[in-house]
Amino acid sequence: MKRSFLPAALALVLTLGLTPAAFPAETVEIKLATILPVGTSGHQSLMEMRAAWQKAAGPAVKLTIYAGMADGEPLLVKKMRARQINAAVLTAVGLSEIDRSVSSLQLMPMMFHDWREVDHVRQKIRAELESRLRAKGFEVLFWGDAGWVRYFSKEPGAYPDDYKKMKLFVLAGVPRQMEIMRELGYQPVSLETEQILPALTTGMVSVVPVPPFLANALQFSRQAKYMLDLNWAPIVGAAIVRRDVWEKIPPPLRAQLQEIATAASEKIRTQTRAEDDEAIVAMKKNGLVVQPVTPPILAAWQALAAQSYPMI
Repeated sequence: MKRSFLPAALALVLTLGLTPAAFPAETVEIKLATILPVGTSGHQSLMEMRAAWQKAAGPAVKLTIYAGMADGEPLLVKKMRARQINAAVLTAVGLSEIDRSVSSLQLMPMMFHDWREVDHVRQKIRAELESRLRAKGFEVLFWGDAGWVRYFSKEPGAYPDDYKKMKLFVLAGVPRQMEIMRELGYQPVSLETEQILPALTTGMVSVVPVPPFLANALQFSRQAKYMLDLNWAPIVGAAIVRRDVWEKIPPPLRAQLQEIATAASEKIRTQTRAEDDEAIVAMKKNGLVVQPVTPPILAAWQALAAQSYPMI
């Protein structure tokens, strides 16, 4: 029976277009961390990607997703380097810990006017950015974004100087941003994302520059009821994985998983962009006051952005 079974089994494998080496002998485990809150559409899309990977790879690849991570993005990068995790969804803040070139997509306020411009520039420099990250030991699974930064405050504000008397949230782990804000005359306070709501409640901070979908999901607008209707900067990022782990997966399967990840990124971008507008509508129903931007207000913010470029 053994002599007759083995040739038959091999014939079946070859008929299906697979070879015995088509999948790794051991399961490749990918531990992916993200600060995206559990239950958001971005998190849901990642869970759908995990299910699609499982269907495509079977036991060859195991993707575990850790969402709502309290660790700051710089710490997530350190954990990847220490092999405690081996993948992450990061904004330009975290990616800049690996290679600062990625910051060109996010950390230059008012450089972009709309998503069309962001998409165009990202596509033009994408190969260069991926090459730089690859040289540092990381592969890009997909690129994504998470809305435009808007200013949410406990007191009304319109002009840049209005916010100088308020305490401004700055994401922890970005000391240079703290320095720049101080040089520009602001009062920055360094916090992790999960610390924002308690800080708003106690008055530790009174201004939070975040995308509307995040302000709505984490209920920041219940404390910061004023929003300036200004696209300050896009939140841009990518899902990356350690190159040494990714290359354990055979090339044909890697290509298939990459295709699934690309589809997930397109869904994430579409959903988060729509959610920004939907979040503003929802928050207005709960008392959010939107401050329109007149030409003089816009000119004042553009001047502030231009002043910050040499520092950045």
